[in-house]
Amino acid sequence: MNYDMQPIVEVMDEAIFRLNKMKKTPQRVSIRRYLEAGGKLTSKASRNFWECERLASRINNIKNEYYDEWLAQKIYDKTPRKEIKTEMVKTESGKRIAEYSLKKLA
Repeated sequence: MNYDMQPIVEVMDEAIFRLNKMKKTPQRVSIRRYLEAGGKLTSKASRNFWECERLASRINNIKNEYYDEWLAQKIYDKTPRKEIKTEMVKTESGKRIAEYSLKKLA
């Protein structure tokens, strides 16, 4: 590929794409990091970001991880566990889809 002829944005996009493919971070880990950073996620966004076709299954895995981590603490009363909030939102076309985010803990 001739990089002299491409705009820098295209070169950077290609580099990021290749780096993500080389890392091979599991979808579950990437989705968990995204939610913990404060992001909201729909199935369409997960397909675009991580080529994840089964977001609900990945969310279930993450919920189970949070529960296991909470059990491992052995201080159930004082430390609230992380929870994923599922909210049904309407799209512009009127369809209802699930939007996942990390529940804010007090």
